[in-house]
Amino acid sequence: MDGQRGQRVHPDRNDRVSRLTRIAAVPAAGLVALVAALLGAPCSAQRAVPRSLTGDSATLAAIASRYPRDRSDTLSTFPLHELAPGVYVVLGDTGRGVEGRPNAGFIVTSGGVVVVDALASPGEGRVLLRTIRSVTTRPVRYLFLTHHHPDHTFGAIVFTRLGARVIAHPDRRTLADINGDDQLASDWTGVMGLEQMRGFAFADTPNIPVTRDTALRLGGRRLDIIRPGPAHTAGDLMLWLPAERVLFAGDVLVEDGVSMMVDGNSTAMLGALARIDSLRPRVVVPGHGRLPNDATALVSATRCYVLGLRATMRHSVTDGVRMGQALDRLPPADRDRPVSLHSRLRRNAVRVYAEMEHALLSPAESAAALAGEARQRAACAP
Repeated sequence: MDGQRGQRVHPDRNDRVSRLTRIAAVPAAGLVALVAALLGAPCSAQRAVPRSLTGDSATLAAIASRYPRDRSDTLSTFPLHELAPGVYVVLGDTGRGVEGRPNAGFIVTSGGVVVVDALASPGEGRVLLRTIRSVTTRPVRYLFLTHHHPDHTFGAIVFTRLGARVIAHPDRRTLADINGDDQLASDWTGVMGLEQMRGFAFADTPNIPVTRDTALRLGGRRLDIIRPGPAHTAGDLMLWLPAERVLFAGDVLVEDGVSMMVDGNSTAMLGALARIDSLRPRVVVPGHGRLPNDATALVSATRCYVLGLRATMRHSVTDGVRMGQALDRLPPADRDRPVSLHSRLRRNAVRVYAEMEHALLSPAESAAALAGEARQRAACAP
């Protein structure tokens, strides 16, 4: 691995086991609703709220919309697809945007296994490990994290307890952990449930921090780690297998092309999409949803969405339209579904409006840059 080992952002967090077993009821009223808004917990009207839980209606709605759509504690393995010899995607939910279980993956080499993302809880992590064991008994050497959102990292402890070294960007900052790790663990337990979180401890601080493009060689395979910039989050990384031309893109790409930028920014997102195009991948694994038949088409759809939103918010800012008025022109957010399509549109619009407002107050964007965006938008027209 190229690069130096960096200082851990939270030196004590791998030693701190969340006090999950003490949680017997819902956290303070509204906390689970807050984390659902920040993290994107999906909704299922069919889920029953346990009678032992109490809280206000918003909290109960969040509990009723718990993240998992399947009972991973009853599953033997997750769906699995081989992308190239020894390269696998562990398929999440499809057809639900980012509201379902994310995709994960793993690469089998003669020197051991590299796991890509760890899913949303120790419960899901254990099923992911059983899925890997259905293919190979080789040791898990590395856990690669595409970013630090809980739905991709809270199963990490399953793999670090096996001795896997974590490869990730050291910047863990997200809106979800604004109140600290203990609060985040408590709130996410309200989303996932106590059984799913059994055995949890934070394990996403990297043993091998990566802040720039670098390469990993293991068992005769080359794996390129790409730092695309803070597109989806401050800690985004992508994993590229050049020989197989397979890219694990994380949440820079999702199945419907509407990636969240609440923890990132749209300028970096456009740069990340250009980087993906430059690779000319044969297969792209998005963070959520089905594998695209045409990777170029998914990248293009995402770019057109971002460019359109930037243009709309730029016009609102330059025309003196207040943010609230600009948001009122969009479809209303879905109640209790903070990462449904309409909710993502509005949350992204808030972020992009702020970016365009900052650009207006800063030195003016170059005419060439604006003209370049206009040309790209023209290519998006039906």
